[in-house]
Amino acid sequence: MNKINVFIEVGTDGMFAVCTKSNKYHYMILGCGDSVDEALEDFYECRDELKQMEEAAGRKFPELEFDFAYDTESFLRYYGNVLTLTGLQKITGINHKQLSHYATGKCRPSQKTVNRIQDGVRQFAERLCQVRLI
Repeated sequence: MNKINVFIEVGTDGMFAVCTKSNKYHYMILGCGDSVDEALEDFYECRDELKQMEEAAGRKFPELEFDFAYDTESFLRYYGNVLTLTGLQKITGINHKQLSHYATGKCRPSQKTVNRIQDGVRQFAERLCQVRLI
């Protein structure tokens, strides 16, 4: 399986885009939508159409595995219904009002802050993976 980097971003128009970046296959797969879910659905439809076109032309389309990366605004908006900003404040140590500014696109976090959010979420996920219910 060939791993391809895919980025999920929100544009200045509020639309979400899911797109591949440079890869050894030179395929560009793009999905757009009003939400991350819609953009992902469009992305996979685009992949399927590209696969059909390649196979119709007698070319083999590779099996692809996607490695998704979110910009901070997209992540906060997509997971905001599961991870509240108050909860993320507890996980990351970043004030929920500041996180709100990132989620709405009012401010962009520095790379240091992005790393802090990512590290906090990953540590929380690791703790969740260790949970055992009896």
